[in-house]
Amino acid sequence: GDGLRSQMKSKLETLDSAAKNKMTEIAHAEGMLDEMKEQVCSISDYNTSRLIVELETGGNIRLEDGKPTDVWYSSCVDLVNSRFFQNDFTAYGIADLRVVRVTRIHNRFLRNRFEERLESLVDTSEPGYKRSLEY
Repeated sequence: GDGLRSQMKSKLETLDSAAKNKMTEIAHAEGMLDEMKEQVCSISDYNTSRLIVELETGGNIRLEDGKPTDVWYSSCVDLVNSRFFQNDFTAYGIADLRVVRVTRIHNRFLRNRFEERLESLVDTSEPGYKRSLEY
């Protein structure tokens, strides 16, 4: 009687403990799922807004994400880092700067204006003139 009852009570407590642990794991997984859904929606909204810019400008403005292997990516990172002065930001608790994304904007209208102006200033028939320009 009592031995069987205590054995059953012990098994019931073990099962309750295991069920609580599983419920905790499930709650944690659901929290992670909600977080991931939020991130996916955020990335989707970001990409949608970029595509709308390209669509509304008829392709005259394009956005290109850079990779660390791109020369222009490194140039932008170097430029931003050279303009960061730690003393200006210590009051705000900012000690360092890390570039996480560089996006190049291709604006066909401005590019054409630049090239027209360049042609009026530089002899573009010379083959090596483009090498001295950095995009």
